[in-house]
Amino acid sequence: MNGFLRMCLNIITQIGPYLVVLLLLTYIVNLQQKRAKEREEEQKKGIIRTHYIIKTEKVLTMFFVLAVFLFGGATVASAIQQDDLFPPLVFSIFFIVSLIGSLNMIMWKLEVNGDEITWRSTFGRKRTFHFEDITYCERKKGSMRVYVNGEKLFTIDSNIDKEEFMEDIKRRRIPVKSYWANQHKKNRK
Repeated sequence: MNGFLRMCLNIITQIGPYLVVLLLLTYIVNLQQKRAKEREEEQKKGIIRTHYIIKTEKVLTMFFVLAVFLFGGATVASAIQQDDLFPPLVFSIFFIVSLIGSLNMIMWKLEVNGDEITWRSTFGRKRTFHFEDITYCERKKGSMRVYVNGEKLFTIDSNIDKEEFMEDIKRRRIPVKSYWANQHKKNRK
């Protein structure tokens, strides 16, 4: 019986992380579908939201913050226990990546209030501008780059729900270009 429990525990520990990731992705997809359905119902009723906030999903942010604590603890524990420098170095690299990722997810925000757009960068720098300031947008692998006077202002990553913002861009007839089409044209010249 003890061998059977050990085998079950071994299987759970091997499959567990994949199940957690699958559940997380399922939750995020369901949340985005729910928001899209609400938005579609608002459009059918003719409701145009003038104030909304675009941020990273909270669940994803929580996982990155958890990773900061796990990799930070693993870095300290491996530095104390290991004579070799390799394990603490590897854990510290993962710690730094998860720290920067969680800082980005917590701080980055795009708030639209009517025609005014307030963007807060990863490092807390705020800029306020209007939709008429945007010269064009550029799609690249699911993310959206926004340009003001030819200078890139910010990027909305592919993991962030940007449908309302894109509807505003479309309604105001701001050109949306494809990054790869522009690169192909530059290479021809």
